[in-house]
Amino acid sequence: MRIATIAPLGILLLGSFASMRAQDPVPASQVAIAYMGTSVSTSDTTGVCMWYPVLFGDLDLPSLFATPLFGTPAVDKEHAYLIWVSDFKVQVLQPKDFKNIDFLGLITAGSGTIYFTDRPDLRDWRDWTNRSTWGQPVARFIRRAGLFPSADGGYSANLTSTAELVSSTTFTWNGKQFNFRELIPHGMTCSETAVGDAEVGTCVAVGVGWL
Repeated sequence: MRIATIAPLGILLLGSFASMRAQDPVPASQVAIAYMGTSVSTSDTTGVCMWYPVLFGDLDLPSLFATPLFGTPAVDKEHAYLIWVSDFKVQVLQPKDFKNIDFLGLITAGSGTIYFTDRPDLRDWRDWTNRSTWGQPVARFIRRAGLFPSADGGYSANLTSTAELVSSTTFTWNGKQFNFRELIPHGMTCSETAVGDAEVGTCVAVGVGWL
């Protein structure tokens, strides 16, 4: 999530899907998702965060990413069946009391959406504000605020924030019914490391009465 910085695909074949035990509820404070992704700045203080899961229940990589015939999964946004997307805004604070922190950003509260498609090659990435080709919105979240403390002017930092699940839709994944309400019924708390426009992180399930 860099704050200050702003090929046509062949036909893909769906990978074989593992058992859908990813739908079993994740106990509170246990890891539900691990992810990697990127962000795109839309102004000096706003941007779009996008990530895709690389660990999701007991599903293997061919279950999460479209795989060419006789190939290995391509772990990137162009092949991911599921993506998380959230518009964010940064309120820059002045960390005068911290000698080793030269940038402190408050990532204000917002929303997040998980999209699903079984044809990720049809997504159009040219305009990140037009998401009509990104798939079916299958889960919506309220994203709580978080701090982005950096020692290199906002180029890298760690960020933790909670996303409360507010709605979800049952969708068909390789012939099976799936709903995020059954995996993380109350939402998730995600901790990530951001370097430049790259980010990786893990999300743990939140329990009842966490607010």
